[in-house]
Amino acid sequence: MDLTSLNKSTFALNRRTLLRSAAAAGVGLAVPHIWTGRASAANPIEIVHWSWLSASDGEVWAKMIAAFNDAHKDKGVQIRMEVVPEEQYVTKVLAAAATGKAPDFGWGTAGKSAQLARDEVIIPLDDLIASSGLDLADFSATSIAGSRYPKYDNKVFMIPMDLMSLQPEINLDHVKEAGLDASKPPMDGDTLLEWAKAMTKREGDKVTRSGIMMTGSGVQPTVTWGIVAEQMGFQRASDDLKTACVNPEAGKAAMQWVLDLFDKHKVSTRDVTDRYKAFGTGQGSIFWTGPWTLNGYVAQKLPFKTVLFPKIGAKHVTYLEMGGLEFYKQADPGRHEATMAAVKWLSDNSFLWTTVGRGASPRKSILERPDYKTAGSPWDIRGAFVDGMSFATVGEIPVVNGPNFTIYSGGNFLAKTLEGVWSGQTTIDAAMQQIQTQWQSDLDEG
Repeated sequence: MDLTSLNKSTFALNRRTLLRSAAAAGVGLAVPHIWTGRASAANPIEIVHWSWLSASDGEVWAKMIAAFNDAHKDKGVQIRMEVVPEEQYVTKVLAAAATGKAPDFGWGTAGKSAQLARDEVIIPLDDLIASSGLDLADFSATSIAGSRYPKYDNKVFMIPMDLMSLQPEINLDHVKEAGLDASKPPMDGDTLLEWAKAMTKREGDKVTRSGIMMTGSGVQPTVTWGIVAEQMGFQRASDDLKTACVNPEAGKAAMQWVLDLFDKHKVSTRDVTDRYKAFGTGQGSIFWTGPWTLNGYVAQKLPFKTVLFPKIGAKHVTYLEMGGLEFYKQADPGRHEATMAAVKWLSDNSFLWTTVGRGASPRKSILERPDYKTAGSPWDIRGAFVDGMSFATVGEIPVVNGPNFTIYSGGNFLAKTLEGVWSGQTTIDAAMQQIQTQWQSDLDEG
C-alpha cells in the first residue's frame, strides 16, 4: 500500500479524530437490570450528566446512556446528557457549582481533580459505593488507588470506567522491508534501537523516515522522557508526596536517552510536527501512542500491529491514563443515591465501552468474559493496550498543581522546560534543577 499517495486530508488526525470511526462498530447492550433507587414512575428523577466526549468515543458513550434510558423507561429515572467542550469543562463545572446548578455527574481523569476535591466541588464516594452494592473488589487495585486523593483523607472520588496506556505501534511493511521478524518485537532497550536503526531511512545525515517516531517538542519527547525516566528509577514525587524528583540522576539519564535518539543514534528527527499524520503516512516505523489511534489507522488500512512497551531501564513501566465518573456537590444531597445507582448500572454494563469505546476495562469480570478478546479491533492490534495495563503505572500526581507533573502534555511546565533540552537551549543539569524547584513548590502547596 502506497501510503504517501493517499489524500493528505485523510490524515488530518489527532487524538479525537482518530477515534471517529469507532461508532460504526458499536454493538447493543443486553444485560437487564432491576432499578434499585427510590425513583418511581409517579416520582420521576432526571439525572443530569455532562460529558466532554465528542468523537467516536462520544458516540459509543451516547449508546451507553441510551441503553440505560431504555432499560429504565418504566422505572421513573432517566439520564439527560449534555456535551460540554473539553477545554471549557472545568470552568463550566466551577461556574455551575457556584450557583448550585452543577450536573449530577460527569467525566474526569484520575489524578487531575485534586483542586475540585479540595474545594468540595466533587464529593467522596466511599459511603455511596458501599450502600449501592457496587463491587469494588471486581476493580483492579490500580484503578481504585488511582481514584483516591491521599491529600483528602484518601477517599475515592471517581468510579473508574476505562484504562489507557502507551504502547508501541509498529509498521509491518517497514518490518518486512528491514528483514525483521514481526513475531519477535523488541522487548528491551538494545533490541529497540537495533530495530529502529534497521528501519530508519536517511538522505545523508537527514532522517527521512524515523525508526522511532519523535517530534522536536511537545507531547512525544515529553512522555517518552517520563516513561524512560521512571524505568531508570526516577520518581516525580515520593510515595508520600513530600519530596520532588527522587533520584534526579536517573531523570537526567533519561533526557540523554531521548537526545541520543536524535543526535547519536539518528533514528528520529526533530522535523516531524504532526506525529499522528507522520505515522499514518509511513514517515515513522515505531510509534508509542494510545488506543485512541486504533480506529483511525484501522479505517485507513495502515499495516501495523501493537506490542508491549519495551523494558529500557531496570523497571518495566509505561504511561497510565484512567477515565472515570465524578459526582458533583448538590444542593439536595439526596440526588447522589440515584446518581450512584445509575453509575453502578453504567459500570456493570461497560462491556461495549471497554471494547469499542475507549481503553481497557478496570473490572475483572469483564476482562474474564470469553468474548472480550474478540470484540472490537483484532487482538494483535488491540491486545497490547489490554495486556499492557499490568505495568502501566506512570499516572498523574494527585496534588492541586498536578498538571505541572503530567508527562502526557505538550504545553505544560514540564514540556516547556524539556523543550529547552531538546533544542539545545538548556543543559540537562539546568533543566533538572528547574523541574526540581517547581515540583517541590507544587508538592509543598498540597
